[in-house]
Amino acid sequence: MHTKFKVLLLVRHGQSTGNVNLPTQDHASIPLTALGEEQAKRLSTRIDARPDLIVTSSFRRAQQTAEPLRERFPDVPVEIWPETAEFTYLSPERCRGTRRTERLPWVRAYWQRQEPDYCDGAGAESFHALVARARLVLQRIEERPEETIVLFSHGQFISCLLDIARHPYATDDERMAAFRSLPELDNTGLIYLLLPERDG
Repeated sequence: MHTKFKVLLLVRHGQSTGNVNLPTQDHASIPLTALGEEQAKRLSTRIDARPDLIVTSSFRRAQQTAEPLRERFPDVPVEIWPETAEFTYLSPERCRGTRRTERLPWVRAYWQRQEPDYCDGAGAESFHALVARARLVLQRIEERPEETIVLFSHGQFISCLLDIARHPYATDDERMAAFRSLPELDNTGLIYLLLPERDG
């Protein structure tokens, strides 16, 4: 008996205004830069075969990155999955109006804590919560009938999803300790992941 696999194409969004150190108001509404829009157009030509499903996070920059591929394959269904949004580990309220460089001390402090259950404040999530929703997304994809799915998402969420696929039995403590040393996907970076199909 042969194991059947489905193909998951993981795409990080194009360059955003947050990536180039411009002030941001909230995590979800950060747009692409002009370069990011051009990256999204080039990305759409790198995916040769028509996918069966396009999935994007609820964040603006991921949806903008998906748009050229949607235009190229207008008959492909598109779904928005909020659970594929970026990891929001810092409280959105205190980050409002700040630049990436201004947040660096908070970022370092968060990761130095090494506490998977720690939550920074209202609107933030714990590392444990990130892992839990990434597991659910993997399960959801494995149970889908489509054979080729393109997912437009975000750097840290994609890193977590890949880490779970490669090391399914790691504890959250182990995963968090190694997380910052994982390879970082470039803007519009593309990774192909084979997943076993689950019986419905």
